[in-house]
Amino acid sequence: MLLTVRKNSDFYAKINLTDLDGNKIILSDGDKLIFSIKKSLVSNSPVVIRKTFHDYDQLDGSYPFKLTSDETDIQAGIYFYDIALQCSDGDFFHITMPDQFVIKETVARKD
Repeated sequence: MLLTVRKNSDFYAKINLTDLDGNKIILSDGDKLIFSIKKSLVSNSPVVIRKTFHDYDQLDGSYPFKLTSDETDIQAGIYFYDIALQCSDGDFFHITMPDQFVIKETVARKD
């Protein structure tokens, strides 16, 4: 899913985890989701943004995460992101396929 954010703006999203039967997956203690952004899909290109999160929203069964305006204050352009699950036992799973993460220029800025 294409994600777009304005440069130097907060970004908020949620991810729902389900098994193959559509049942909600709740992470165990020590498990974490890793959101990574790179400028290129080339394997050795550097990660521009990396956030971990694990808080569960009981109301809607999702895992919310946020990028701050400081974190999105990077050069406007097309980046690529994915989300992975790092389990406390060492298992590692890609949750999403890589997709585009676009940083758009802004006109107005905070004082």
